[in-house]
Parts: sequence; structure tokens; C-alpha cells
Amino acid sequence: MNPDKRGMSDRLLKIFWTAWSSTSPSLRHRVLVPFIEDAERLYQNRLDTLPSGCMEYSHLREKRYLKEKHWIYAILMAAAESLPLLYKNNTKKEILTAVLAKTSIGASSKLLDNLNDEIHTEEEAYSSLENYLSALKTGTYVRKCNSSVERAESSACEMASWIHRYLDSEREAFNLYLDDCTKLVEGQISSLEHKRNGWPSLSEYVESIVEKSIGDVWIDVDLCLFDSLDESLLDVKKANEYIFKSSLVYDDVQDIYEDIRTRSVNSAVIMGIERGIITSQDLDELADSELVLRLQESGILKDTIHLADALFLKGVDILMHIDNPCIDMKGLLKSFRLVRLFNLRKLIAMNKDFWTLRQFLASFSDFEYLRNQIPPEMYCLVSSTHQSVNQGRSLSFCRLDKRCVPSLQPH
Repeated sequence: MNPDKRGMSDRLLKIFWTAWSSTSPSLRHRVLVPFIEDAERLYQNRLDTLPSGCMEYSHLREKRYLKEKHWIYAILMAAAESLPLLYKNNTKKEILTAVLAKTSIGASSKLLDNLNDEIHTEEEAYSSLENYLSALKTGTYVRKCNSSVERAESSACEMASWIHRYLDSEREAFNLYLDDCTKLVEGQISSLEHKRNGWPSLSEYVESIVEKSIGDVWIDVDLCLFDSLDESLLDVKKANEYIFKSSLVYDDVQDIYEDIRTRSVNSAVIMGIERGIITSQDLDELADSELVLRLQESGILKDTIHLADALFLKGVDILMHIDNPCIDMKGLLKSFRLVRLFNLRKLIAMNKDFWTLRQFLASFSDFEYLRNQIPPEMYCLVSSTHQSVNQGRSLSFCRLDKRCVPSLQPH
């Protein structure tokens, strides 16, 4: 699908989702659409006024280091989650600030990922991540401007520094934010180290490398608007964690060609190596198209989607057991569905088959179709990484169509 057609399909998906979500109190059309428009206008202004020493936003776009859609989508995703969480007890200005901060997380991390994957040496990538972590945690960083790439890195760090300025350091969740920023960067470092130390196992990937997801830092921004954190809010954080982990695994399928080309860590490639479908030597000797064909014909790509679905459903199951009258739970579930929809939209264009279309449409369902088709080993892989959700809940298993399906049972 060419960029124009893909952009049109994305806009149609956005319009459809906003209309479909309007039955949720916090996501009503007359609230959501103007809110998103305000956020887009404000963030565009921030990007257009990046300080001296940073690469201008127009140049970031020209060099394709950062695309407009990256922050536009981030605003939609951020608003879809922040509004259900915050609409009852916070002002529009406070919620808008949270959305802008979360947009900066998404945009800055995407920009830096692109630089580290495509341009930076390993040493330069480590240095950029250290600088980025300082921007996230303290709002300060070393502004490098000796080359166009260094100016682009400074742009990423500048965007990250905005997040710290938006947050109240006196709130209980701020310490969670600081810890999760460290975890985020450690996950990105882990994904770089495989190039020197060899491929991780699939269980290692699920447990540690997918910690490079922005999900924990993302939700911490919202939690910093609460005076204190109770069990229900910590469960929302846990549910969100699994939704964003699933997002990384969905991305592994749609980015398979690019990840093979750049030798980026990818769960589908790891699964293919572990099952003997491909070898590490094949990655150096075979054409990318041949490698992808092997992964596709062997069912590896489908099983990778099943793994992502297992992570996604674990997040949904945690959410369904949360009881908090201050949160629009119906709206929050729809925000989770939106994440899955956007993750799968590219696969429809790539595969053009009924199976992928059905996976996409399952985002609007009660998820029983997804539960019934996930292989038991995918559930077990997800469950082995976290044996408990928290002290108040435990993971048990129920039988559904002779499959091992996790469900959350309160004590």
C-alpha cells in the first residue's frame, strides 16, 4: 500500500474508532475530537520551536528521522487512555498536559530508536541513551551539535526533557516514573547488546528486552496526577504494561523486513531460530525475502501474533477485575482495543488475506476467538515471566477448548 493510501486508511480508522468509542462517558465525540485537535496544535507549536542546537522539526521530517504520524498517533493513543483515567477528577488543562507529556515519550523514543538502529555505532547508541535517560529523569542533557546526527539526537533529548517539566515530583507516582525510565533505557540497551553477545532466548526477550516498551513510563505520567496510589491504580499500571508489551511483539511481525535488514532483535526471528526454521548463519547468507518466506510458511509469523495476543489478553484480564468508580473502565478497554487495531492495520495491507482481516476485526469482539486459537505454549511463555500479578491476585488456569488459557481469579 502506498503512503497516500495508508494515510487515508489510518484516518478512516481514527474516524471510525472515535465514533465507535463515543458511547463511553470520557470519550464522547464532542469531547474527544476537540481535545485531540487542541493537543495537536499545541504539540506542533512545541516542535516548531525546538531551541538552537537541535535539528529543526522540518529537517527531522525531511531526513525521515521522525514522521508526522509518529506524534499524531501518539496524541490519539495518549488521549484515548488519559481521558478515561482522569476525566472525573482532573481539569482539561491537567489532562492536556499529561497527553503532551506522553506524546513526547512516544515521539522522542521513536526518533532516538531510528538514529540508534540506522546511523549510530554501538558506542554512539550507548552514549545517546545515557544522555536520553538524563533528559527523562532530570530534564537536563548535554546538547550535542557538531553534526546533523548529533543535532537530531539533541532534538530527541529536548523532547524528553519536556516530560520531566510537566510532572509533579512530589506525587507518589513520580518515583515509579524515575524507576521506569531506567528500566526503559536498560531494555533498549539489552536490545542493542544482542548484536555483540548473540540472540537472546524467546523467554529472555519476553521477560527483559520487551521492557524497552514505553508503556510503564507512559502510564506513570497519568498516575502522577493522582494524590496517592491504591491497588486498583497499580493494577491499571500492570494491565497497561502487558498491552504495551504486546504492541512490541505485534510490531515484530509488521517490521520483520526492516528488523532483519538492521539485525534488530525480533521475536519472530528468535522463534524461527529456536525452532530450527532458520539459523543465525542464514541471516547473513539468505535474502531477506527468503527468510521472511520461511518464517511465514512455517507458521512462525502467526505464532508471533499469537504471542502478542497472549500478552494483550493478560492485560485485558487484569483490567476486567479492576473496580474503581473514578475510572471510565469501558473507555479504558476501548483504548486498549485501539492499541491492537493500530498494531494490526499494517498487516492487513501486507498479507491481504482473510485470516489477518479476522485478527484485526477481533479487536471489536469479546476476544473468545483469540483465546481459542492461541497455542498453550504462548500462554505458558507469558505466564512464566510473571508468576503473580500482585499480592491480591494470582494467576490460575482454566480449560477452554482443551487449551491452557490464563484467567485472573481474586483470592
